[in-house]
Amino acid sequence: MKINNLKINAFGKLRNKEIELSNGINLICGENEAGKSSIQRFIPSMLYGISKNKNGKEISDFDKFKPWNEEEFSGKIVYTLDDGKSFEVYREFKKKNPIIYNSQKEDISKNFKIDKTKGIEFFIEQTGIDEEIFNSTAITEQEGIKLSKSSQNSIVQKISNLVSSGSDSISFKKTLDKINRRQNEEVGTNRTSQKPINVIENKIYRLIEEKKELDSYREKIYINSERIEKLILEERDEESKKEFLKQIKDKLDSNRLKMAEINFNKNLENEYNKKIEELNSKISEDKSSDIYEEISYKNYYIVMALFLIIFIILMFVNPYKIINVVFLIPIVFIIYKRHKDKERIKLNKKYNNSSQDKIISEIEVLTKNKDIQRLEAKAKEEKLFQEIEKEKRQLIKEYINYIDIGYIEENINKNYDDILKEIEIKGNRINTIKFEIQTMKSMNQDINNKLDDLSKIEEQIEDAESEKEELLSLNNSYNIAKECLERAYEQVKENISPRFIENLCDIISKISNNRYSNIVLNDNEGINVEIQNGSYIPVSRLSVGTIDQMYLSLRLSALNEISDETMPIILDEVFAYFDDDRLENILRYLNTNFKNNQIIIFTCSKREIEVLDKLNIDYKLYKI
Repeated sequence: MKINNLKINAFGKLRNKEIELSNGINLICGENEAGKSSIQRFIPSMLYGISKNKNGKEISDFDKFKPWNEEEFSGKIVYTLDDGKSFEVYREFKKKNPIIYNSQKEDISKNFKIDKTKGIEFFIEQTGIDEEIFNSTAITEQEGIKLSKSSQNSIVQKISNLVSSGSDSISFKKTLDKINRRQNEEVGTNRTSQKPINVIENKIYRLIEEKKELDSYREKIYINSERIEKLILEERDEESKKEFLKQIKDKLDSNRLKMAEINFNKNLENEYNKKIEELNSKISEDKSSDIYEEISYKNYYIVMALFLIIFIILMFVNPYKIINVVFLIPIVFIIYKRHKDKERIKLNKKYNNSSQDKIISEIEVLTKNKDIQRLEAKAKEEKLFQEIEKEKRQLIKEYINYIDIGYIEENINKNYDDILKEIEIKGNRINTIKFEIQTMKSMNQDINNKLDDLSKIEEQIEDAESEKEELLSLNNSYNIAKECLERAYEQVKENISPRFIENLCDIISKISNNRYSNIVLNDNEGINVEIQNGSYIPVSRLSVGTIDQMYLSLRLSALNEISDETMPIILDEVFAYFDDDRLENILRYLNTNFKNNQIIIFTCSKREIEVLDKLNIDYKLYKI
């Protein structure tokens, strides 16, 4: 497999980067914090996706490489498999599944299996290599190769694991210890007290005791059920009575409205009577006024006659004629005033006669309307009485089959306020019944729960017995697994270990200029190395640089074992602690022994360039 192109739209601190890679050695150079490790992590993230789980880290890879304040988080990788088929993978890291294109740019994503948690596992199908194996073989990071003296034991253990099992993360002894621990945790023994086998046995005993206790609850539920049935019947009866009373109330409400209409007609009749009385009083007042006028005129005549008599007497007895004439002036004034008053009275009578005619006409209209209102009120009263009687008969007919006739007759003629009180009484009784029913049901539910618990306990006893059988079966499986592991370990030692020992001897011999050439492995002492004087020393006594080289070389040699596909070798700052001789040896070894593998080296120094140029080895340089 060869990686042809990396297109990084946004990943970590990288933006809009595109890298073309060659088939041989590729050097990606840049200062520290320039983004080399981001490019290195971009490759497996494109092939397998990026995890949102911390997996023991302080921060997940998703959060670590997600760009800040930016929506874009994507890229594309182009690669060619050993069979010549090329693929392009575009991935938006916020989404689970990428889009896979073939060489004709056709979307073939649906051709691959989808894992519910990991998404499309296209690369596993193509190469047979999962992410963990890819990261532990194809990729070597600076943290995996640089070691201090204090951490030598860890890398020596990994080398021992590689030699003995073919994987630096698998130790047969530790695996066997893990199986024993898991067997003890997941099953337990007769000597343990809180392990699953002990817990399940205690559970079976407890369930059997509970079953005995719950058998006493079976009869009580029948007594409560009978009481509930009686209460339900009573509740229905009270609900029917309440509904009956509510219908009476509704009828009374309706009749009160109709009675209000009748009273309205009667009030109008009374208003018409008052108005007629007022108009009749006005006619009487007008007639009294005319009589008063006539009486006033008679007084005028008496006064005028008195002055006339005085004038005649004076004409005979008073010699001064002129003075006598003065008494004629009031007579003339009275005659004039009388004339004017006659005209005024005539006009007033004419007006009064006209006004009285109008009043009489209005009285007639009011009398007619009064009679109409009286008749309407009477008709409505008669109709309402008939409706009330009809409604009573209908109510009796409707409820006679549900309510005792005595109760119906007792309440059918009650007034509105009494009906309201009775409705309240029924409502309170219904609530009391419901509360009692609910209480009894709760009691029954408790009993039923206990009875359910009884059946559940019986099921749990059966399940617990099955679980115990499963634990015994699991315990047997662990015993078989340990036997199989021991046999597999023996086969690995016979088949895989010699091959790794041979590779390790060859590598160490070449990169150490034949200083170390013979390595042996035994169960008791682990890996020993033959030194120049012929004695064997533990590998832990070698220099840190030599151990680092041994570990790197074994990881590289494991590439040929993990897949039929020729995988790329990705090295991220792994030569930082190699001296010049070791660096020259390992680069020469890589170029000679891994010609078919694409090699991608990330570095912040120029040493690799200088050594490759010195060795006249072709490479492609990309600076960031």
